Amino acid sequence: MNFDFSEEQLLLRETVTRWAAGRHGLDTAKRRAQRQHKGGFDRAGWQELAQLGVLALPFAADAGGLGGGPVDLIAVAEPLGASLALEPFTEALVMAGSLIEAGEDMTALGRVIAGGAVPAAALGERGGRYNLHHVETRARADGPGWRLSGAKSAVWQGGAADLFVVSARVAGDVRDRAGIGLFLVDGDKVEKRPWVAADGSLAAELVLHEVPATFLECDALDALDLALDRTWLAASAEMLGVAQMLFDQTLGYVKTRVQFGQPIGRFQAIQHRMVDCYAALEQARSMVYRAAARRETAAIAAARAFVAEAALSIAHEAVQFHGGMGVTDELIIGHGLKRIQMLSRLHGDASVAAARYAEAA
Repeated sequence: MNFDFSEEQLLLRETVTRWAAGRHGLDTAKRRAQRQHKGGFDRAGWQELAQLGVLALPFAADAGGLGGGPVDLIAVAEPLGASLALEPFTEALVMAGSLIEAGEDMTALGRVIAGGAVPAAALGERGGRYNLHHVETRARADGPGWRLSGAKSAVWQGGAADLFVVSARVAGDVRDRAGIGLFLVDGDKVEKRPWVAADGSLAAELVLHEVPATFLECDALDALDLALDRTWLAASAEMLGVAQMLFDQTLGYVKTRVQFGQPIGRFQAIQHRMVDCYAALEQARSMVYRAAARRETAAIAAARAFVAEAALSIAHEAVQFHGGMGVTDELIIGHGLKRIQMLSRLHGDASVAAARYAEAA
């Protein structure tokens, strides 16, 4: 399969690359400072992405977006990953935003696109692990509205979110596929218990006690499937960007780190391991680009399964080559590893993606 970005997509990719380099630039001191902001990142960067049109990109034109497709999605996610951008494009905008769009809440989506609100998807529960159909949270009708009771775990970017898309059961048993609804909840109306995720972002547990909510008018299962496909594709592209950055940093390091009187990159064992990393990186790139071009669940799940493991392998090698400094906050390598660890488990790990591929193929 031949794959080429269009002229517009190349321009988009270059724009995001320049913006991310200027705002983040793989500067660990700058990252630590930005993590001190409320929610774990600087909202000014979120507003800048809105001004660039990035926050509008994934959504349909009739919903106020720019109608970007899967290839446009990876054209943004990959350079964001390469710069280790702190703005929650993948886990917040793509996942939660897709669910809001499916529910046709144009007011809420408009706030997100304008950069005035950060959304989060509250879907997981402790008893369900990665099974999004395991829903114990209950919804009951309350006049024209709804009220939710239950708890949600591992809400990525939950500590920063202004809006939550919450899955709750309107009928059926805990693991029934039928009977699930999606609801929009104001962030000020829910009890949040923030915690710091592996990559430094602020996740949260949610506790819901008769919380008022707005029902999103959509088929919840179809909306979840579409949002998961989009999110896994974006996560794969972002991991690809992080892995490329780690490879480039490591390649530069082994060319200059001297041991036994010569750069360690001259040792055959090091060369073989770097070649293995390069091969894994290029195969991961091929799978991500193929998934974006084909737009099929099977291709996206296959890419997610492979890239998650390949990117982790590259990250571990990068840490090994850099030695003890590789895992410290002073070196960007450790930050990259932690980001890949988080993305590789976003709404499912490699084994979950492989199972989804087997089901869809």
